[in-house]
Formats: sequence, C-alpha cells, structure tokens
Amino acid sequence: MPRFPSLRRSVAASAGIAVAAFSLSAALPVTAHAAQAGRYYHTWATDVAVRVSEVDPDACGRHPSVADCPDVRERLQPGTQFYVYCQGPGQTVGGNPYWLMINGSTTTGWMASYYVAYPDDRLPDVPDCPGTSGVSGAGAPVAARSGRALGPYSVTAYETVNIRSAPKTSSRAFDKIRAGETRTDALCWTHGETVRDHGYTNDVWIGFTEGWASAVYLKGNEYAGLPADATC
Repeated sequence: MPRFPSLRRSVAASAGIAVAAFSLSAALPVTAHAAQAGRYYHTWATDVAVRVSEVDPDACGRHPSVADCPDVRERLQPGTQFYVYCQGPGQTVGGNPYWLMINGSTTTGWMASYYVAYPDDRLPDVPDCPGTSGVSGAGAPVAARSGRALGPYSVTAYETVNIRSAPKTSSRAFDKIRAGETRTDALCWTHGETVRDHGYTNDVWIGFTEGWASAVYLKGNEYAGLPADATC
C-alpha cells in the first residue's frame, strides 16, 4: 500500500509504535557507506522511535515489534536521513508488515518501513535480513549464506577494525568498527584469511549485514563471543 500520501503529512504521527531495534550496549555512530549509497532514505513522520531490548538482545532481530523491543534509544524527525542495512517482516504498522534495520543519527536499530518516505512496502535496493521470521539465510546479504537461524549477536572491538567485502585483507574495506565500539548486528562466523596481529593468529571472520571483520580485533574467544555453531 502507498506509505506516505499527502494527508499523512498534516497528521501528527505518533511513532511510538513505529520502531524496534537490536539490543545495544553502545550507540553506533553514523558512517559513510559510500559503497552502497543508494540505501539512504528518510522519514516522513514525527518522533519515529528506534527501539532496543535490554532484556533479550535477540528478540528484535527475530521478529521486530514494539512489545519485543520496549526500550527507546532514539527518535527520528521528519526528513531525518538514515542508512538501511536490510529489511524483514515484523509487527504490521499502517498496513505494512516490513521493518528496516537502520543506522540512525546515533544508534543502530529497527524501524517500521511504514514511516519511510517511499511509496511501496518493500524498498527496492535493500536485501532481506537473515534471522527475521519468514526470511531464510539463502536470500540474505553478504555475510549470511546459511539455512540456519542467524544472530544477531553483539561484538565489541578492542582495536579499530575494517569491515570488508570478503573475509580476506585484500578485499575492499568500506566501513569500520572503532576501538571500544559495540556492534549488535553480528550474524555468524566463517573461516577466511589467517590474520596475525598483536600476538594472535586466527582465521575466523565475523559476518555482519554489510560485510566481514577479522575476529583478531574483536573481544572474546576465537569466535568473538559468537556460538561455536553460528557458522555462516
């Protein structure tokens, strides 16, 4: 159904029901995603809430909804631009069942696609999010190529690390996780190029919605804290 007819712009849109998010232990700064610049969109509604779940970090990723993601971390205003990682089904809002995993002004989370300034329910250039109900890993972007349930999981970098297009250091780097920053959209891990640094040697790479990061630079065990069976 059309998402933002002119009538809506004259209505004070309360978006408290609008948005859900992955649980965050730290806000993710907005970065320049030059490699996928076409995934920038903006909101048309007022106070669109970006939500998290402090109690269950995985709840929002499984089925984004207000009930599963009760904690508001950010509210977006009309015209606020954000980057969209992926989309998946969740709580129906305004007749639209799709939700978006976004990088907002100060945090990463889920928001209802209904509040995006675009006429259709689904965005044309955004892949499906793995792990959301109704979406299999087969149709997921970059990191997700598995039929099993994938993340999301939280990982923290102890040193700034690049996010690359493939699990090898020769691949293009188009984003980074800064030292001390926590990402809550880690999906799975895979074996890739062996990285040796700071006395550590590891060939495990962590898959995110948009790319790969070496586990050598992430806190935790050899899998950066992900389950041993969370393979991509």
